[in-house]
Amino acid sequence: MVFSLAIAVLAFSMMQTLLVPALPSLMQEFNIDSGLVGWVLTSYLVCGAVAAPILGSLGDRHGHRKILLVSLGLFVAGGVVAALAPSLPVVLLGRVLQGASTATFPLALALVRRHTSGHTQAAAIGWLSGTMGLGAGAALVVGGVIVEVLSWHWLFVAGALMGVIAITLTCVFVPASVRGQAARTDWPGTALLTIGLLALLLAISQGGRWGWTSLPVLGLAVLAVAALWSLVLVERRTAAPLIDIRTLARPALALTNGLTLFLGFVPYLCYVGLPVLLQGTGDPGFGLGLSVTQTGLALLPGAILVFLGGRFAPWLIGRIGARLTALIALAAMGLGSVGIAVAPGSLIVIVVFFSFVGLGNGIGFAVVAELIAGLAPRNEVAAALGVNGVLRTVGSALGTPVATTVLASGAWANGGGPTPAAFTALFAIAAAVSVVGALGSLTLRAQH
Repeated sequence: MVFSLAIAVLAFSMMQTLLVPALPSLMQEFNIDSGLVGWVLTSYLVCGAVAAPILGSLGDRHGHRKILLVSLGLFVAGGVVAALAPSLPVVLLGRVLQGASTATFPLALALVRRHTSGHTQAAAIGWLSGTMGLGAGAALVVGGVIVEVLSWHWLFVAGALMGVIAITLTCVFVPASVRGQAARTDWPGTALLTIGLLALLLAISQGGRWGWTSLPVLGLAVLAVAALWSLVLVERRTAAPLIDIRTLARPALALTNGLTLFLGFVPYLCYVGLPVLLQGTGDPGFGLGLSVTQTGLALLPGAILVFLGGRFAPWLIGRIGARLTALIALAAMGLGSVGIAVAPGSLIVIVVFFSFVGLGNGIGFAVVAELIAGLAPRNEVAAALGVNGVLRTVGSALGTPVATTVLASGAWANGGGPTPAAFTALFAIAAAVSVVGALGSLTLRAQH
């Protein structure tokens, strides 16, 4: 069961970054600029942020395996649509459909919590958390190889095939979970959540391009605040809310969700900044001149350590508790960021210290998943994990414009690429955010 669920999570997590090596090819194919091609990544994140809590809540009510299969079915359909796409809008449609697979992680964790217990449950959570991080990192290698040997279309074919395998394994090996309490669908809550998240993530992802003080960005920010505030008011008065605000407002759960923002933000600074650094030609800018595949191989140890961190986390939690484990996770991410900031021109330094970032990220995701699964009521665990996924996505969405802004602002030398100072500033920000997150982890309640 755990292996089958891990394959489902792997398919979703790989599609987060599998398209990164193909972005230059897509720009050339459709004759678009870097800002527009970024929507190939952003559309997936935005749809995922909206879909995860909604599908998670539906899973709590109608059965987690059933909704997991729906999510994977949409993922496969999106892969087929994008693989055959004649234009960018069709590619984006496919990516939106694929984004529904973001719900696979909370649904998989909910199934694990229902069908396992004790040490087995903790180990399963570690497997799934580690797999999520491994997929995002390994996809940079796999995507690079596929693009160089075949074409970008085959990235979507590969994703669809993984989805088919995940559906098959889920049907055979994953037991159906008991349906939750029957209730009417909370359509007002669903509409407000969708509007609020879309407005928020659009403002975040386009702020650097449109201008953070521009009328569209400010308007989206106001709309997001109004919609999400209305969501809180509506959900508190709804008998069967899409999101139980009272549960999420519990201090321990709120603090855990807050840490997720940091865990989503820091890695995306690396995912955006490191390929630019490693593939830069060095003249007149700054870089190491690696190929797409070589870049992926350089980042692979960090991706592997994300997985190992997730596997190691349950043991660590059992020995020293969740609070200290979370502190270690964020401290490792901070140490890795400091190392790269100090010597961005050394390949060995980048490989070694990005591995610390990966290790900390893997441990951190496993701690958060363990805490959410333990703190949320059993009949609301998928919805709670879906909301947690939203915050991870918001953190990731923030990382992309911050990274591009730092590398671009005052860092371009003679029309070339970013300078060493720009990369130092970027990873110094990652280190500072990790430190803030580490301090925040000390507010978690001590538990074993």
